[in-house]
Amino acid sequence: MKLGPYPRKLTLAGSHLADLLQENGKPVLSHFDFFRIIRRMYRDSSGKRLYLRSSTPDRGDYVRLRSILQNAGVIGADPDYRARAIRVLSISDLPAEDIVCLIDPTCYVSHLSAMQRWGLTDRSPEALALTRPDRKTAAERILAYRTELLGEDGADPFPISIIGHPSRVRGRTVRVRESRSAGAHMPIRGSDVRLATIGQTFLDMLQEPRLCGGMPHVLEAWEEHAETYLDEIVAAVDTAASGLVKSRAGYILEERLALHHRGIDRWKACGQRGGSRKLDPAEGFAPTFSETWMLSLNV
Repeated sequence: MKLGPYPRKLTLAGSHLADLLQENGKPVLSHFDFFRIIRRMYRDSSGKRLYLRSSTPDRGDYVRLRSILQNAGVIGADPDYRARAIRVLSISDLPAEDIVCLIDPTCYVSHLSAMQRWGLTDRSPEALALTRPDRKTAAERILAYRTELLGEDGADPFPISIIGHPSRVRGRTVRVRESRSAGAHMPIRGSDVRLATIGQTFLDMLQEPRLCGGMPHVLEAWEEHAETYLDEIVAAVDTAASGLVKSRAGYILEERLALHHRGIDRWKACGQRGGSRKLDPAEGFAPTFSETWMLSLNV
């Protein structure tokens, strides 16, 4: 069913592709995702007089069809990502969180931005905090993402590349953290956003408190919400490679909040003496000390 009219006359294939973009409903696409929709058109073209040049699209078909739709005013370069992404001009725009997750399948909202989404802070961060894996892991995930969508035998004419996010997207500052310890995240129903899980968000507060408003603010969030999410916190902290992070969690939950969970005792073996073991990594050593958790209580 044609959803036009379109700004200028299109070929039959161009008109059908424009309809597919409209049905897809996304205001921005990576170049791979645009190609995937072209491939869908070729795959489902049986019985439609689209006059396609072959049974399977290649990069030349992609370039030709993209040019047709650009010249017709159906698509254009994204205002923030420029030539790195395709803007479908007939689809209403979305907030920065959705846009970055649509363009980059490896990233998710994290740290103070995730705390805000989960209702763990009353602060409104100016910058949108994103996390994605280190480049090697990100490339592996992009390959897995493409293989899932195209199938093992699907020809992919695009080399694996890591998207470069601009410093501002839809008027918001964007800060991307790449990490080998990129953690658990989940899709948000009714949107295109991927968000750090609640357990991962609490874990991130201890791993990088400076990205979560600072340790005093982290303690405020734990004091108000940790009891509600105790099971999720313990499960997330169990995944941490750092014994120091487990000691911080154990101290806050057991000594500061008087909360009990069978998982907390497991972390006590992670304690060890040392001047670098501080509750707040941003502050100097303090003489007040937790003997159980081997931590300088410098907050």
